[in-house]
Amino acid sequence: MPQNTGLNRRNFIKGAGLTALAGAAGSSTAVIADDDMGKGLFSNGSYDFDDVYNHSGHNCSRWDTPARKYPNGEFKFGMGVATTDFEVAPCITEALAERCKHHAWGYMSSKESLQEAIANWNGERYNLEIDPSTIQLSAGVYPAVIAALRTFSRPGSKVALLSPAYPGFYFHCTHTYAIANDSEMIQKDGRYEIDWEDLESKMTHDTQAMIVCNPHNPTGNVWTEDELLRIGEMCLENGVVVISDEIHSDFVRPGHEFVPFARLPNKAVVDNSISINSGSKTFNMAGMKNGWFHSTNPKLLERVNQNHFSSVSTLGCVANEAAYREGAEWVDQMIAYVDDNHKFLRDYVAKNMPTVGYNDSEGTYLTWLDFSKTMNSVGAAEMAAERSMTPEDYFQDWLVMNSGVYLNAGSPYGKGGSGNMRFNLGSSRVVVKEALDHLAKAVNNV
Repeated sequence: MPQNTGLNRRNFIKGAGLTALAGAAGSSTAVIADDDMGKGLFSNGSYDFDDVYNHSGHNCSRWDTPARKYPNGEFKFGMGVATTDFEVAPCITEALAERCKHHAWGYMSSKESLQEAIANWNGERYNLEIDPSTIQLSAGVYPAVIAALRTFSRPGSKVALLSPAYPGFYFHCTHTYAIANDSEMIQKDGRYEIDWEDLESKMTHDTQAMIVCNPHNPTGNVWTEDELLRIGEMCLENGVVVISDEIHSDFVRPGHEFVPFARLPNKAVVDNSISINSGSKTFNMAGMKNGWFHSTNPKLLERVNQNHFSSVSTLGCVANEAAYREGAEWVDQMIAYVDDNHKFLRDYVAKNMPTVGYNDSEGTYLTWLDFSKTMNSVGAAEMAAERSMTPEDYFQDWLVMNSGVYLNAGSPYGKGGSGNMRFNLGSSRVVVKEALDHLAKAVNNV
């Protein structure tokens, strides 16, 4: 892949509010200008993920939302929100452009072609056979999880979670009047492990569902078949339905295998579950509002559908079908690039930030960093108490003010989140390196 030199500041900072990287003086990052987007993306069989794609000023949550919180320009690097920075696979943009030539936007007559594309993707990549007719389309993972919780978890009942856990799960429980019940994982030999005795204790009479995140956000665990079977058998024995969120399923690093919950070799366990997924992480299409769910248990699926309304857009369906049918090569190259980002960050942290703890993710494009030593050095707990905030939220601000780097604070991730921050590696390596350079300078200066 070509190496980029020279920060194209004229193109990058084109209007008010375009703050990302604006303060990175001496940067080596090249940026794709708006009028150059799509040019040179694919060359000699390779996609160029090194180029920095300009998201600032385009109402982008990852780059524009933090900038509003720091209006004086302290914010430079949006390494938090879980979206990638890469230009989407060309097949998606081409399919959308073709569909937009037809100037009518009424109701769609059928979604069967998209359902078939989703089934083919899972069959080819994960040896998972899904009857396309059982695939239920949704406006995203959120609506599907909420529908499942409304179905299986009565108000006031508990939902088991492995924590630290994705903050959205706590929102889902709050929204459905359920109670999130964390089973905190333990770190062993550099990996987060399930505390099986503790998880067993969460299987109480008032626990009716468990959300399993695979691969796990934020720790990056890719659960093995044995681990998933043990979870599934425990839930089945205790009358707890498994809700398997598999949105990061395509991001699995070499040496690990994504095992769909619906592919487990125990039919009773599988029939006690619903699996939810979306192309939004894989193809960076969260704005297309398109997800899907399925179950091998028709009665269970019917019950969820009673609490779910499938409201999906025409363009979302067009984009997702193009992605699933034609985007495999782009995905394979992108995942390899992200894996190299993981390796780069691992080596960088070990060499340049010895006080920062690192967890080697098995999957996702996210990494979980332990800043507890730095937080102690800057008095984060004391300063947070004075401001009625968590130490992690205080440290989030401290990092922006001292490095320009915005990370996700660990406190919303439940038990086990304290002292940690989530770092998004779904960016050009030159952006990752610049963000790490700024982080290292700030952390090593205390």
